[in-house]
Amino acid sequence: RVLYIDIDIHHGDGVEEAFYLTNRVLTLSFHQHGGSFFPGTGHVNDLGAKSGKNFSLNFPLLAGMDDASYESIFSPVVSKVMAHFQPGAIVMCC
Repeated sequence: RVLYIDIDIHHGDGVEEAFYLTNRVLTLSFHQHGGSFFPGTGHVNDLGAKSGKNFSLNFPLLAGMDDASYESIFSPVVSKVMAHFQPGAIVMCC
């Protein structure tokens, strides 16, 4: 089981799509969203499908977030995901 964490400003749509139907990789994306920001994907209700249902997690964020606000979201989310999913490996894209 692999946890893929994407903290790039853009949604990790390609990786999410590659693993959207499997429960062996959980994709977790923190990305800017809103207006016409590229690529326009990564909505909170995009959760995966079939055996991958609930193995795609998206946290769309508004532009201008400061470090403290980001950490207040990132830390508890990653801690909860780690405890629940218990990955054997973690991949991080920044």
